[in-house]
Amino acid sequence: MEAEDLLFSLPFPTLLVNGEGKVEKVNQKLEFLLNKSEKFLRGKSLTELFDEGYKLQKQAERSYTEEIEVVGFPFKEFFVHFSPLFVSSRKKGVVVQFEPRPENPFSVDPKLLLRGLSHELRNPLGGIKGAAKLFMELKSYDEELAQVIVEEVERIERLLNDISKGFDFSRPTFKRENIHKLIQKTLDLFKGELLSKNIEVNCLFDPSLPEIPLDPDKIQQALVNLIKNAIEAVERSERRVITVETGYAIRPADFIFIKVKDTGKGMSPNELKNYGQPFFSSKEEGTGLGTFIVNEIVKGHGGQLKVKSEPGVGTEVTLLIPMKRRDGENPRSR
Repeated sequence: MEAEDLLFSLPFPTLLVNGEGKVEKVNQKLEFLLNKSEKFLRGKSLTELFDEGYKLQKQAERSYTEEIEVVGFPFKEFFVHFSPLFVSSRKKGVVVQFEPRPENPFSVDPKLLLRGLSHELRNPLGGIKGAAKLFMELKSYDEELAQVIVEEVERIERLLNDISKGFDFSRPTFKRENIHKLIQKTLDLFKGELLSKNIEVNCLFDPSLPEIPLDPDKIQQALVNLIKNAIEAVERSERRVITVETGYAIRPADFIFIKVKDTGKGMSPNELKNYGQPFFSSKEEGTGLGTFIVNEIVKGHGGQLKVKSEPGVGTEVTLLIPMKRRDGENPRSR
């Protein structure tokens, strides 16, 4: 396939830069985006064509030199993808695609925003309530429970701070985290409920997993939703077991997986089909937002959400999370 045919077939505005970072070819969608002809654009650098184009130039040079893909680099209203182009084993340049950012569903639908806010505030409040109940039963000071209460209050503060900037799960704030500590921290929020309902929890962790870049608050939000759903699924079952498993994903490569399995009643084909859809819930008092929010969080990390369920057997939800950021940025502790 010729380079012109390749660029024409791609669904987004796309250009090809050579090893020197100069534009060689563009598709018609890119011409419409910049309102410039290919003849005008050819030979110019990304720095010349875009405001703050030096950021794009840097990623294109990195993709070419290191022969790596940079996927989802955030730039204005786009996610930009950089891919080295090889022709007959010879490196010819870098293909640069401009994918429009999807609309934030919470900014489009005020009802979804309000229900999402209510839903996500209820989760840390539940953790605080559970810790307070255990405090009352112990009738003495417990540092671990006090820490849970403080951390959940701080999580509410961060959530409200995020909302003041825009309720958007697609923009995580990355830092390197031990996923097992984050899972255990989440399970600790449900300690009292798990004990009172006689629910067994099995943790099958792969100790060789490294720290990975993620947003700890948002991933904890996702885990809280999944654990809460699993508890509700098994609390009326004869066998009450929740299993949380981690490991390296086979496909896609360079991802880890987190599986949350329960021995609940499972889902019907219709429930499974609508899993993750906003406002769809099989529970009488369910909002249908929990799994939708989980999916938004995972997509914001560049990951995937998968679910398997069998009536009478139970449900298995898998989070696939990249081990490395693929957007050209380096995670920094904040």
